[in-house]
Amino acid sequence: MEDYPPEVRSAPLLLCGLVGATQIHGQLTKVLHESAMKEWGNTRVKYLSFSYDMRIPPCKRGGKDAPGYRIGGILKRRWLEKVCNLVPAVLVVCFDWTEDLQPSPPEEAQAVTQLQHAQRQARDRELRILVLVIVHANAAEPEAMCSSLRQQLEGTTGTLVVVKGMHDLAARAQKVERSVYTSAMGFYAEEEKRHRKVWNPRPANVPQWALTAMQVRVLVKIGFLSEFRKDTRGALNSYTKAYDQLRTCTDIADVVERMALCNLISYRMYQRYFTSHDVATAVFHCRVHTQTLRGCSDDDGALAWRKWRWLSANHQLFGEMLENTAQAMPVLMNEADMWQFPGFHFKLAATYARRLKQWAREVAGGRLPPAALAGGELVPAVFLGQSEWLERPEECSDDPSVEVALRNAHSQAAEVVCSQQCLQLLTRAQACYKERDYTAGALACSALIAEEYLEVGNMFAATKLYERLRRSRAEDESGQQGRWPEWVGLRCFALERAILCGCRVLGLESLPSICTRHLA
Repeated sequence: MEDYPPEVRSAPLLLCGLVGATQIHGQLTKVLHESAMKEWGNTRVKYLSFSYDMRIPPCKRGGKDAPGYRIGGILKRRWLEKVCNLVPAVLVVCFDWTEDLQPSPPEEAQAVTQLQHAQRQARDRELRILVLVIVHANAAEPEAMCSSLRQQLEGTTGTLVVVKGMHDLAARAQKVERSVYTSAMGFYAEEEKRHRKVWNPRPANVPQWALTAMQVRVLVKIGFLSEFRKDTRGALNSYTKAYDQLRTCTDIADVVERMALCNLISYRMYQRYFTSHDVATAVFHCRVHTQTLRGCSDDDGALAWRKWRWLSANHQLFGEMLENTAQAMPVLMNEADMWQFPGFHFKLAATYARRLKQWAREVAGGRLPPAALAGGELVPAVFLGQSEWLERPEECSDDPSVEVALRNAHSQAAEVVCSQQCLQLLTRAQACYKERDYTAGALACSALIAEEYLEVGNMFAATKLYERLRRSRAEDESGQQGRWPEWVGLRCFALERAILCGCRVLGLESLPSICTRHLA
């Protein structure tokens, strides 16, 4: 699933940063996770580890309201990374005072300074703060020991939790985990409200396409933030609106960026639908997305490789999700609907991967013009889904985007090696067909597997499969001639291919005419 950013391959978790006293972070994280598992059956928060001198990435807000603001793309790659891995919703500032019964005055003053630094980092992004102080197990007045820290939190929404030793921490872990969870949920709810503030009314010099692009950006961000709060309905509502605009509004971005975002949104929608046990609606969206991808470009141009790769990845992803659902809750599956059958999607994924190989052979044969190699090196784009940029686009006599597309196409054609992937997908499809006792589908998969072996030069495996295909089931099982229940055409094709394999093993240059009827 390398076509999808790692941040979208699983549902996002609330993010919390543990600040300072790093020696206890491992044990603290374990205790908090165990508390969540005991009460809720799963972990609800992802914990990051920071030192006292940590730096939160600065907040950049209000740029879209600045005069002359120009939309360079829809969603920055950096945004997903920040919201999932870098910027926590809550900072838990930890102080480990377990060594002494009473911390020294310099130690208390240093703790106040460290807390003030964490508050400054949290202020810009309006992060929540919780202060956790672990004092000596025999401390007489633990609350009084933390008076300076409590005073520092006055007038803020910060919370102070004092525990006596690690044993007391385990006992009060449930309270700490709940406090972190509640604060994080509030933070992401406020983030959603902030992102909803788009141009209203629209500035005079902003064209309609720019307003639509901004709306798509807002909808994708709101949908993703809704997933943090487990708001499935809100997330799907935002994702659906964003997807529809990306499909229909072709002027907001080029086809590569729009389809890449459609892939990202579809991944999240599939997971939300399957988590909600709504298989039928997931299948409906898969049909819509497949139709969208099939119409995104022609079959032979410089962007065709993206089309075949996207289609293959989409069907493989959906087949795996169907397979997992069928194993966990088979009652949800409708066996009368082929689109709810994992083998159908694995076979289609292999078919599109084979089409990608065919396109690569055509490019190697001169179907596309060579790239001019002008404009310098390719530079990765800032926005998700956008093609790379040229270092010096002014050097190109033609459209720089055409040069980038040709470079990517020739590079992809040289790197395409899909035989192993096709074999794996076809093997999985064949296993699914056999499990359902779909004889015709299993035979078709066997024929395609044999074709893959023939293409890579594995004549022994190819011959073995073709020989099996050209015989009837009765011949295979009893050695006697029986009624041939499958396709006569497939049996003839297998015989021709078996002869072809024998001729190649023998090194015959002149092939019988019967062996050349189906050669590509």
